[in-house]
Amino acid sequence: MKNVFLLASLVCIFCFGCRQPAPQAVSSQDSTTFPNRITVHITGDISLPDSTNVFINTDENTTQPVLAAQIVDGRFELQGELAEPNFYNLVIQKQKFNVFLENGKTYHFKGQATAGSLPTGRFETTSPATNDYQQMQQEVKQNLAALQAQRAALRSAFDNPKTYQDAVLRAEKIEQQRQEYPEKLKQRYLQDDKIADAFKLYLIKEDKVNKNNYKTYQTMLTSVSDSVKALSLYKQVAAKVDQVREFYDHMPNFPDMHPRNIQGDSLHLSAFKKEGTLLFVFWGSWNKEAKSDIRMIKDAAPALKKLHITPIFLIWEKDFEAWEKASNALSLGQHNYRLNATDQDFVVTNYAVRTLPHYMLVDAADLSIKNYNFTYPLDGRLESKLKKELGL
Repeated sequence: MKNVFLLASLVCIFCFGCRQPAPQAVSSQDSTTFPNRITVHITGDISLPDSTNVFINTDENTTQPVLAAQIVDGRFELQGELAEPNFYNLVIQKQKFNVFLENGKTYHFKGQATAGSLPTGRFETTSPATNDYQQMQQEVKQNLAALQAQRAALRSAFDNPKTYQDAVLRAEKIEQQRQEYPEKLKQRYLQDDKIADAFKLYLIKEDKVNKNNYKTYQTMLTSVSDSVKALSLYKQVAAKVDQVREFYDHMPNFPDMHPRNIQGDSLHLSAFKKEGTLLFVFWGSWNKEAKSDIRMIKDAAPALKKLHITPIFLIWEKDFEAWEKASNALSLGQHNYRLNATDQDFVVTNYAVRTLPHYMLVDAADLSIKNYNFTYPLDGRLESKLKKELGL
């Protein structure tokens, strides 16, 4: 769902990765400044025109190559010193190929060029982290292709009225497998003792660290070797996990705030103590995505009631008439309240509610936070998503 930014100047507390200064090429005089410096030598075979640029950069600084060369007679060679072992990008014709560069390893890139362009490429290397990365990418590609083939094989079943319903169910199962597979594969790699520490750190860095996984990642960080702990990759990941830990360790229970509904009645959360779970829906009358979600939430009301989930709508709105008009159009009823400025500031500061729509799951009994940022399912299957989220 597209979001409307409330506070564009603020950065989400869970940014995709904590950014550090990019590793730079170094000279032999920099041993004190760069104690982890590495010497790299990369060769490659690729049928591309002479003088095609080949260079190494980082995700943190894509505009500044740290090593560069050109293709001559279908080959290239990159060599020099870098600040430290880390994941870098080999860039050819704007295509990036991830590689973990470290001392004492061999690297040879073999690319597949077609009609002057580079569609695929792979490293032949003795770097365990790079091989783990390439193996995982290959597994993802093969599995998703297999699922796509299974989905395509259902075409004739969809065309037959007798088998149509069964085809729908099988297609739904395939789609669920497609969505769940990358996460399951990632967890398998993270739990495998044979996988290189550096690649595990890369997976955590690229992941969304949240309430469900930060403790697991914290434990994993303690088992990393001391040599890896000296690298900026480890420091990035440790800072990211620690930021989430600090957020949850200091997250207060949802306050017993008392915003008013259109009729002028105040919200009293103590009246919902026996309701199981509260689904707080933060929305705005101007927000089409929020209003679309609310319609689906209302349609799911009977199912939510069976799950002991009560939606409470909290609007971010200054214009009373706009709120009243939107509420009447959506038939929101009495559990529809307008937040004042103080309440807005509290949820922004403590729960990072900075975009609309935003959803929170709160324990009705003690107002503890079950999920400060519940993601509305793109497929609209709210009931199944909530069951999974709440372990029902």
